[in-house]
Amino acid sequence: LLANFDLFDDDTPKIPSKMVLIPGGSFRWSPDGKSNQPVAVADFYLSKMEVTFAEYDDFCTETGCVKPGDERWGRGNRPVINISWYDAVAFCNWKSSKEGLTPCYTIKAEIVTCNWKANGYRLPTEAEWEYAAREGGRKVRFGNGQEIADARFINFDASRSSDISSTGTYRGKTVPVGTLNKPNALGLHDMSGNVWEWCWDWYSQDVPATENPKGPATGTRKVYRGGSWFQPASYATTDRREAEIPNRTMHHIGFRIARNK
Repeated sequence: LLANFDLFDDDTPKIPSKMVLIPGGSFRWSPDGKSNQPVAVADFYLSKMEVTFAEYDDFCTETGCVKPGDERWGRGNRPVINISWYDAVAFCNWKSSKEGLTPCYTIKAEIVTCNWKANGYRLPTEAEWEYAAREGGRKVRFGNGQEIADARFINFDASRSSDISSTGTYRGKTVPVGTLNKPNALGLHDMSGNVWEWCWDWYSQDVPATENPKGPATGTRKVYRGGSWFQPASYATTDRREAEIPNRTMHHIGFRIARNK
């Protein structure tokens, strides 16, 4: 198990590889700018970057799953796309088992339950995602800590300027993770733009629980957050939320992974 950690000394496990520690705390939940509900989240780990094609292709090779299409943009370190929410949770379980960790998910056909005490990989909750995108709950518009979206640092449709964005390059596709080189204060890349990111929660307009909210027990659509290369800056703000049926795949949705501390 210790092989999965970077060690600063002989007996103190530190942050898992390619992840950052997100210290827990309280913040004002503001999806769509409407709720302003005080919410607290516990410490957790979140991957610095979105899961890449290289990582996901390894999963497909070992499990016999069909590799998702890359729209002819390339694979490697580009964020994986064209994967469903179900694909994302299956990847989490595979990675957990591969590293000798306890998988978080029990998957029975289309019924997925989560063991929140397991030490394996999982999708972040919607509250965790927003808290991390806002650099620990700060009131900030974009996931790189900026108030104005700049296409040099965020991959979005910058073909037209707006009151929250400047005009710049519209790439029309994903870029390799981390290449825009503007992480937020927590060290997280592409929390706004590049690809939307699946979260654990079923979509709901109800105000969430105040402690470690995980969304409703059932629903029809799963939340995704963060905006993408495909939409303008207004879709990439830290409070913007969208949702889709969990078996849908699209060329602008991917994911990143979390773990309990």
